[in-house]
Amino acid sequence: MAPLPPNNTPRFKITYTNAGRQHVLNVRSHDSPAALGADVNDIFAVMGPRLYPTVINTVEFAADGSNVFNLVTSGIEGNAYGAGSPPVTAPSQYINFIGRSSDGRRVRMALFGMVLVGTDFRWIPGEDAQVDAAIALLNLPANGFVSIGDLKPVWKSYANAGFNAYWQKEIRP
Repeated sequence: MAPLPPNNTPRFKITYTNAGRQHVLNVRSHDSPAALGADVNDIFAVMGPRLYPTVINTVEFAADGSNVFNLVTSGIEGNAYGAGSPPVTAPSQYINFIGRSSDGRRVRMALFGMVLVGTDFRWIPGEDAQVDAAIALLNLPANGFVSIGDLKPVWKSYANAGFNAYWQKEIRP
């Protein structure tokens, strides 16, 4: 399969703070900023019980063919999700939703600052209501997320979890 340029589709960068660290969620979508904000809000809201305190800082947009990101107003800036007192390891704890579009291109969405990573680092169907609900939201026909090939992905029925090596190194003294 031939590689595609990273700017093949319109992209949004959602910057959020969790456990005192900034993370960026990159999303490909043709939706308006407000529609994209609603989809992202739904994902964060349903995953809220599994997140340490999280706040959406900014949303940026780059049109297809462009590498220039500009701030946009999506309506989710300042929204807060999650609860609890995060341990020092919180910024490295993540959940990763995985999908694939009909042209065979893989897509994923990772959220950092998870309260739990599971006993086997995978949430299978029926194991966690929040994870199941998030996957159901990702698979909704109205959801505007696309793959780098500009096709709607089908998201796997499970999600992986773990400790991200980059954030492990950043946390170390």
